[in-house]
Amino acid sequence: MNQNKRPTLFSRRKVLGGAVAGVCAVVGKTAQAHQDLTDESGRLIVAGVADSQCGRWADILAPALAEALHVPPFTLTTTTGWDGVTGANLFDIQQEQAVPPAGLIVPGRAVLAAMCGDSRVHYDYQRWIPTFISHQPMVAVGRASLHRSLSSIIKGQPLRVAVSTYAGAELPTLLALDILALRPLPVPGFGTPSAAIDALRAGTVEVIQLPFDADYAGVMASLQEDGFEPLFANALPKDVFQHRGLPPDFTSIYMQERRRLPSSLEYDVWSATTAACAMKAGVMLPNLSTPAQVALWRHACQAVASQQDLRSHARDENEVMFTGNACAAAYNLMTPDVSVLLALRRWLSLNIPKWRDTLARRSSSPAPQQNPN
Repeated sequence: MNQNKRPTLFSRRKVLGGAVAGVCAVVGKTAQAHQDLTDESGRLIVAGVADSQCGRWADILAPALAEALHVPPFTLTTTTGWDGVTGANLFDIQQEQAVPPAGLIVPGRAVLAAMCGDSRVHYDYQRWIPTFISHQPMVAVGRASLHRSLSSIIKGQPLRVAVSTYAGAELPTLLALDILALRPLPVPGFGTPSAAIDALRAGTVEVIQLPFDADYAGVMASLQEDGFEPLFANALPKDVFQHRGLPPDFTSIYMQERRRLPSSLEYDVWSATTAACAMKAGVMLPNLSTPAQVALWRHACQAVASQQDLRSHARDENEVMFTGNACAAAYNLMTPDVSVLLALRRWLSLNIPKWRDTLARRSSSPAPQQNPN
């Protein structure tokens, strides 16, 4: 046989040597990533004040994560703002520093602001890497029936909805009512559940949105005594809270009303905004994190989510913790196709001027004269 045509044979020693070298390379990269993490200053940006939901989660997450990662205690940097945009901007800006922050603890409202094209946003949330998410849906409550009566259709009266801002956390409720052709009219200025409840009882609005938190059962029982009922839950089908007393989700209500599944682009917008608003706190890594660092953080988040302190906090707040694949899947719902984001911004740009004009006309119209007889 010609020497030049002799096939190359690999000995067992060479094969084993190559395998061992590959394993050593992987272990070496993981060890180097852990060493890099240990050498960092260990700063976590908290997108909110200390008393916010993110601030309370940070108080118990930070020491547990440091212990699970075998690093020095993290330094927490809290920020101002009610929706997390300030903290998210700070996290993005400080990535250019010599020693950037290790991670970000942020609410879903910062994601919602980016979806809506808020001019304050200078970050790309779709480039963050999620490792932990606390989840809690919301419920639309009101006296209004989803079946519009003939008289209300003839009068063309819109359905007033208490909101914090036109593009605030109540956006899923506005979208759901619009999909049902109920002509929602947001009334801004109600930034807390208690303020919205007072407006509902006073007749200022017909619909409000409440978080499905630990106080929901007691608050809803009190509202039902006054004739108000939960209309639907802003929760995606098969939500983990469906077995915990959550009202029927919007998709089920739509099928009940229209006898078919929702399939419009506006429904995709509702799904994305609903997923964002349900994230009460999320732990994010910067997009330049190495795969080994991401694996370490994901493993650490899975470990701390099983600890009693975090489980007790989630139970007290009536929230569910997502880690691993569940965390990635939940965050993936908040990163829809660009056509969905454009549809949301177009919907807002078309409706916000109409809402403002309608509210201005209502506030400037004279009070009706009473018949003295």
